[in-house]
Amino acid sequence: MPLKITKEMSSHLIKYVRSIDVAFNPFDMRTRSARELLREVNSERFLQANPKLKVNPDIHSKPNAPSVKFSFVDGTDVSFDCREYLANEMLMDVWRTTMKMDDDFEMEGKNVDDM
Repeated sequence: MPLKITKEMSSHLIKYVRSIDVAFNPFDMRTRSARELLREVNSERFLQANPKLKVNPDIHSKPNAPSVKFSFVDGTDVSFDCREYLANEMLMDVWRTTMKMDDDFEMEGKNVDDM
């Protein structure tokens, strides 16, 4: 059974994301997942949960492959080649990473709101 992330959980876990860079050509058919991910992360709920979150869209006319890069509060980055992933698969990988971060922060007595 796949992992179920509720709205409350995702609103908490998005606090571990510092920035999201989304680059794509809107006229390229390979960009469907990048466009969907950009739509999802630009939601008002995420921006209210994490006012420090920077979403950086790079919409260009170059023939480059679409890409997404997540930067986290602990300094790590995760990059995706959007041709190989669906938007929900990328977000699920990010939620898994941030859940581990959440556990680590709790074990160390840190608070993500202080970062």
